[in-house]
Amino acid sequence: MNDAREKVEALMKFPEKDSYVGIIRLQMVREKEHLYNGERLNTPLKAANFIRPLFHMADREMMVVMSLNRRMEPLAIEVAAVGGMDECCVDIRNIFKHALLNNAGNIMCFHNHLGGSREPSIADRFLTEKIRTAGRIMGIVFADHIIIARDGYYSFKENGELD
Repeated sequence: MNDAREKVEALMKFPEKDSYVGIIRLQMVREKEHLYNGERLNTPLKAANFIRPLFHMADREMMVVMSLNRRMEPLAIEVAAVGGMDECCVDIRNIFKHALLNNAGNIMCFHNHLGGSREPSIADRFLTEKIRTAGRIMGIVFADHIIIARDGYYSFKENGELD
């Protein structure tokens, strides 16, 4: 173990030619605020009604992530991905980056279906499983994935597809 430590210390003192490492500082920037009445978003209906205005004028599919504390009170909301008319490519890292920076205990994901149907696609189900797995690894509860449509919403939790 001393050999490895000595090698690291030597590299810090005398780095190899042209081998630099970036020094960074992460900072969250609050873009806007959304009026919130302090109610816990502990049911899919409350969560869907809370987030629906963000999708009202959407002309493309979007994935929105909400970070929540352990009491299911929202901390922050972020548009994590914007896609086309009928799909949205979501990077799982972008889902959880938001939650980690907020020290969130829970996340909820929301996306819209422009065609009007609230039924999840095969891709929606696959994405939900990937987010659930990543959340378990990181210790962040994936509280729900809710699809917002003209005729209502679809909650993976309410339909028994999430713990």
